Amino acid sequence: MIKIAADPVGRQYATKGESDICELSLGASGLRAVVETRSHESDERIWVEYHFKIPRGFRFLDEGDLIPYWDSGVFTHGYHLFEITSGGWFSHELQIPGMVSVSEAIGNWREWFVCTSNGCLNVLTIEPPLVREFRRGSTAGEMGPA
Repeated sequence: MIKIAADPVGRQYATKGESDICELSLGASGLRAVVETRSHESDERIWVEYHFKIPRGFRFLDEGDLIPYWDSGVFTHGYHLFEITSGGWFSHELQIPGMVSVSEAIGNWREWFVCTSNGCLNVLTIEPPLVREFRRGSTAGEMGPA
């Protein structure tokens, strides 16, 4: 059994109903993931943007392909962002000879996990993501680094 340790980061969102990564893009400004979810306080539909300025690598998978993550019991309580502290994607890649050897040599990488009831994203980067929340009929609220 995989031992995964992670810390929840940011706000809590509703645990009933679906959530998903509805947008994912990689460009000159970095990696951008937008999660469609619902407010923890009400049933209001909201979008949360996670912007990783300097991603080293990322992996996108359906939640059904991450059963060991759910079995760990770590990813609960309505959080969509976690910092993986051990046992995540990066540590498993390190077990394969030659994989992520340059990243390991550079060091200082942190692993982040964007978790939804559908698509999920692991990201290797040095800095925490910038986070913005959008609601219908309102302008974006900058929430700063996670």
